[in-house]
Amino acid sequence: MAANDQSKVREIRWGLPDVFIGLMISWVAAVVVLIAVLAAFDLDTGGETGTGSYVGRYGLGDHLDLERSDPALPLWTLPVGQLGLWAGLGLTAVVAATFRGNGLRRDFGWSMRMSDIPVGLAVGVFAQIVVVWLIYAPFQQFFDFDVSEAARQITDRAASPGDIALVMLGVVVGAPIFEELFFRGLTLRAFERKWGPVAGVLVSSVVFGAVHFQLLQFPALVVFGIIAALLVKRYKRLGPAIWAHVGFNLIAVINLIWLA
Repeated sequence: MAANDQSKVREIRWGLPDVFIGLMISWVAAVVVLIAVLAAFDLDTGGETGTGSYVGRYGLGDHLDLERSDPALPLWTLPVGQLGLWAGLGLTAVVAATFRGNGLRRDFGWSMRMSDIPVGLAVGVFAQIVVVWLIYAPFQQFFDFDVSEAARQITDRAASPGDIALVMLGVVVGAPIFEELFFRGLTLRAFERKWGPVAGVLVSSVVFGAVHFQLLQFPALVVFGIIAALLVKRYKRLGPAIWAHVGFNLIAVINLIWLA
């Protein structure tokens, strides 16, 4: 029986090209979905600036803290706009594992146990409360900056329980599932196969932090990426990392909404 199972293992043909193609597909899909939402609901993008120009500034300008005169989109468009991004990330991982590998479970550790919930949540909460503070506390003694400013600008726009529910749904449910599948599933293992386990953990975490386009949050995102990658290496599955991501984002959102 073991010999038959072993004979079913196919040669892995996914790798770094799948990662970079997946990132490009995801960004394009995110912009396309946002443009479709703007057009479908006839949302105001600043009149003469045009939808394409607005999407460019809205998608990247907010991340890079660039000044913008256009009106802010309704808060509900944020999780809806993320659907394209998540679809690109998830579809890339599914296609790579299904057609170029041996499936999500075998290739990327797509599995979960009940014990993953308390372990992951504890690690994620600890990372958000303690590790993030340790990263920024020394610098805040000498520099005046608010690492949560970009995220607070989003949560401050929550005007109803429905808005808060949408933010929670996107940040606490959608992001952990699809980002962990892509970054700690495909990306971690692609870099690991190319350069070894240490480089896999470090480089995949840098990529994870970089694609958020948040300069101030970049160090914390990279460190969390390393923590999540180590969980995957320790438990040989994505479950603990997904729940760590849930805990990490949940504490951030609760803190921001409470302050707002």
